[in-house]
Amino acid sequence: MDVHVDVAGPADAAGAGRVLAAALRDDAVIRAMLPEERDRLARLTSVYAAVVRLTLASGGVVDLARDGAAGPVVGVAVWERPGFAFGTWAQLRELPTLVRAVGVRHLPAAVRGLRAFAAHRPRYPHWFLADLATDPAARGRGVGSTLLAHRLATVDRTGSPVYLEATTDGSRRLYERFGFRATAAIELRGATATAMVRSAGDG
Repeated sequence: MDVHVDVAGPADAAGAGRVLAAALRDDAVIRAMLPEERDRLARLTSVYAAVVRLTLASGGVVDLARDGAAGPVVGVAVWERPGFAFGTWAQLRELPTLVRAVGVRHLPAAVRGLRAFAAHRPRYPHWFLADLATDPAARGRGVGSTLLAHRLATVDRTGSPVYLEATTDGSRRLYERFGFRATAAIELRGATATAMVRSAGDG
């Protein structure tokens, strides 16, 4: 596979949302926050497309990995810069979509999960890798590594640390290869995520 990385724009939100949803559909941590089975893939696609739109509208970066320079999207990385905050109007625009996708009955679980994650975020300025996903058909072909290497090369020039939450043993091992170290376990209704930090330049 010839992996090319480019930066997403608003028109890419739906496609990026589909890749994220397909990759994370059965992730135990995501399932703990969004347990609804009915129309699960469609619901998750709506959630992640909204996340991509929110991130872009608020000054974050979404990297896309393509199979070839103009090929299909096979991987997505969603990044928040130091000092990032979701814009109020952007949140209000996406709120109805998110509520419909999550379902009112499951909103408390989603909010609890988000609060658990927020409690472990560093208080100092940092880049945050909110999501990294590879299309299931492209797994094992270096897509995630390419996305990480691409953005970390830029981040390292700023001298900024990076924070993320690994939701599987496989993703944790990938992040460790890029210099991340575990700092805490985050428990969510029977699932566990690992908070990880990469100091500036620790490649």
